[in-house]
Amino acid sequence: MKIAAHVAVVALLAFAGADGVEAQSLKVRQRMVAQEKSLLKDVAISNKICESHFTVRFNWTALPQADLDKYSPESYCDNGLLLGIRQVCGNAAGKAAVKEKIKRMICGFGAERTISLKDGELIYKINFNSSNDFDFVYDYLQHNL
Repeated sequence: MKIAAHVAVVALLAFAGADGVEAQSLKVRQRMVAQEKSLLKDVAISNKICESHFTVRFNWTALPQADLDKYSPESYCDNGLLLGIRQVCGNAAGKAAVKEKIKRMICGFGAERTISLKDGELIYKINFNSSNDFDFVYDYLQHNL
């Protein structure tokens, strides 16, 4: 189990570099890695509830850097996207829909909150000024799975 966690952290660090993070300060990169580690725990809980194997990652490219110290992107992703997924998985039909239609998810950042599903990829754009994120995600999933 420890080896898997270490591999995941190395993969997260490698991915972070792919999004241009190398130009950011050490403090910012450390905060991003901590957020991604927490997201891995959220994903594990969600996959257990849904009896699924989807992946979730951050796309940091549009992150408002000044907001990284004020807000927790992991919390927005978990309490919006993943909580909505867990709620859908509350019954057999929902679990089956999630397993069939969602293979990977990306939590990103945008000027406004958005969600879309295409070819097994669910993309959720966080906006730190949005409210009722769970309801937004859950309603979308109920109509699009």
